[in-house]
Amino acid sequence: MAIKLNILFIYLMGIFYANACPVNIYVEDSLENSLTNISVFVDNKAMGTTNNKGVAALSLTDGIYTIEVVTKEGLKSRQTVTIDCNTNNYFKFILNTTQNDSAKLKEVVIQNKTISKQIEESPFSVEVIDFKKQYDKAGDVGDYLNRASGVKLRTDGNIGSQVQINLGGLQGKAVRIFKDGIPIELFGHGFSLGTIPVNMLDRVEIYKGVMPVYLASDALGGGVNLVTRTSNKKFGEVSYEIASFNTHRATANFYLQNKRNFYGGFNGSFNYSDNNYKVNAPVQNETNEEFKEVKRFHDMTRSNYGEAFIGLKEKSWADDLRLTLIYSDFYKQIQNDAQMRIPYGEAYSKEQNYSGMINYRKKFFDDKLKVNFLTNYSYFNTKFIDTATVRYNWEGKIIAQNLQPGEITSGNNQRLRYNFVSSRLNAEYQISDRNFLEFSEMYYYQQRKGSDPLGAVSVIEGVDVLTVPAHYRKDNMAFAWRSLWIDTKLESIIAGKYYHYNTKGYTTDNYGFAWTSSKDDSQFGYLGALKWAENNYLLKFSYEYATRLPDEFEVFGDARMIKENLDLNPEKSHNVNLNGQYSIIRENSSLTFSASLFYRKAKDGIFLQYDIPFSRYINYEQTEVKGLELETNYSPSRWISTGFNATYQDIRRIGINESIYKYLSDSRVPNIPFLFGNFWINTYFNNLFAKKDQLNLTWNANYTHRFFLVPIPKNQEPPLFGSVKDFQTSLVIPQDGRLGQFSNDVGVYYHFSNQKTTVSAECRNIGDVRLYDNFNVQRPGRSFHLKLVYNFF
Repeated sequence: MAIKLNILFIYLMGIFYANACPVNIYVEDSLENSLTNISVFVDNKAMGTTNNKGVAALSLTDGIYTIEVVTKEGLKSRQTVTIDCNTNNYFKFILNTTQNDSAKLKEVVIQNKTISKQIEESPFSVEVIDFKKQYDKAGDVGDYLNRASGVKLRTDGNIGSQVQINLGGLQGKAVRIFKDGIPIELFGHGFSLGTIPVNMLDRVEIYKGVMPVYLASDALGGGVNLVTRTSNKKFGEVSYEIASFNTHRATANFYLQNKRNFYGGFNGSFNYSDNNYKVNAPVQNETNEEFKEVKRFHDMTRSNYGEAFIGLKEKSWADDLRLTLIYSDFYKQIQNDAQMRIPYGEAYSKEQNYSGMINYRKKFFDDKLKVNFLTNYSYFNTKFIDTATVRYNWEGKIIAQNLQPGEITSGNNQRLRYNFVSSRLNAEYQISDRNFLEFSEMYYYQQRKGSDPLGAVSVIEGVDVLTVPAHYRKDNMAFAWRSLWIDTKLESIIAGKYYHYNTKGYTTDNYGFAWTSSKDDSQFGYLGALKWAENNYLLKFSYEYATRLPDEFEVFGDARMIKENLDLNPEKSHNVNLNGQYSIIRENSSLTFSASLFYRKAKDGIFLQYDIPFSRYINYEQTEVKGLELETNYSPSRWISTGFNATYQDIRRIGINESIYKYLSDSRVPNIPFLFGNFWINTYFNNLFAKKDQLNLTWNANYTHRFFLVPIPKNQEPPLFGSVKDFQTSLVIPQDGRLGQFSNDVGVYYHFSNQKTTVSAECRNIGDVRLYDNFNVQRPGRSFHLKLVYNFF
């Protein structure tokens, strides 16, 4: 009977894994005796037992696995194997019997590595956030990025506000962001870090300092790839969240596929918030200025994003061919200036975006050549309106009338139209079992044209400079050789990169004179990386001579207060990472330690030079960064997990040549946190009120040490944990004498026994402490969130 059941089990597994192949596991003791009734686990799942000949017959797909065999007494043994369906997959496990006369089994393990695990174990310094078990959580993807080791998100407010990522000491445009490998700017503000709910993504890949070849990016300090949800079987899910500050968020995700492998689906999100949280802001009274607790009154955000797709899979001429159509819109009221000193009451921005994408994937030459091609076209229609003739105070009252148009600058009635074309080609060729060649190419083109009757006008030609098309084009290419050595324990990769960009548009001076100008430039880069993995240890080293090309905004400005500069040079940086990890994995428990050292030396940094009446981006900054990341994850049992991470990054200005600024040599770069970390506890209770239900409780804490608002000479810096002198109080963030900012979030999540419905409740910033990011812009206080998720299938 047991033999029949085993045969039936193997047969059903063969049906389930349509592309699987036979795998035989043979277990014997040190005396060459076969061992019977040894349990075999794959990815911690029981897959069968050895028969009277010591063999367990399994069915697995191609990939790298860790196999575990366990005796009834609990003795185990572990080994990593590679499954290749084109060869005979027979693996022998010899167990040490010298420690016991009965030849006891030590440990044997087989684990199927997920895509996330494979990426994390690549030679690059990379972290993957898997969202598959986070769809019941409130908020957006930025909240979870901010909890990752070495990552610090900077925002100017709540939902819809501009978000910057600090990664390895470099931030802003030095860190590139992608959606499925395509630059995220092609999808508009409706799909951004400040508006994407977690239900829209499968995972997030965070590359620190050294970028993988397949992205073909010109990132200086790393990149973030947002991978959207996909599936091989039908699913349908909707979610709705209501939260403080009149916040409403909804998502819908559907995927259907028939027997002929024709499929279609939809992913969409909606966000709305008044963002009317309280802030401590300056209000002018009859005699002087005083700070008061007031509500933000002009910060409403609304966004919509929807993508519909159809495609075919597993055809002779295509492994996957997909057509995607996207629509998004975004509306944002503008509340205040960069330092939250001046409130605005009527200025706003608005945009509508339309995109189309085609993606083609195919394997050739017996699967040795893999090709992935994607092309995209986007059209944006944007508005920026700042025509108010009145002025407001922080209480929302009008304090001046009949003034010249414009609360922010000298007035704008700007309308811009953008055309984007982008394509990406990835190819990998397998030379041998352990040698691979990789090639990638990214093409990007942008044209901008518009009008602004209140904006810049050429004095000589008398034309609105925005009516003249501005062109920006770049091509990035990368070629790499990847190899496996010493039974795949060692992996290496070396690559060369080529960057080229071209710009053409109007150049103006401070007197209004304008002329047509262009710029064409190219750069070379290179990288190398090593990874050693054996048993529970993982060690990595990576280096890249990185380049970031000036983007279209830095080149062309905004035609308001920021002028164009077609003479900008690319930023360059030497990036070095050293990563180590040690893991102890048991059947019901795990413990992981990881540590990273990183170094960056950047030159020709692009920054905004303020001037009167107009500002420009110029090449100026040189920066040196030395940093350390630590992280520990511990799960003593299946019902609880905990961990923490901490990051220190010493970011210094170097190479200052101007004599008047020499005193700032080796000073910290201002407005960037240099010490921060997170702590978390998660608990899981199963079958609590009904069979197959689950209750989860979470606590997340975040700490950000005080950082500098303005440059401070190194010899005048306050001690790391010491008190701040009176004259230094106004020079640090926060300015109220705290050593740092400490916030706590708690959540309760209940999964009903029908496996379809989830209800969750969260409280963010439970202590209602004042939190600041960029300069002195205050973030929301305590907020409450309620979320419902329903799955149809």
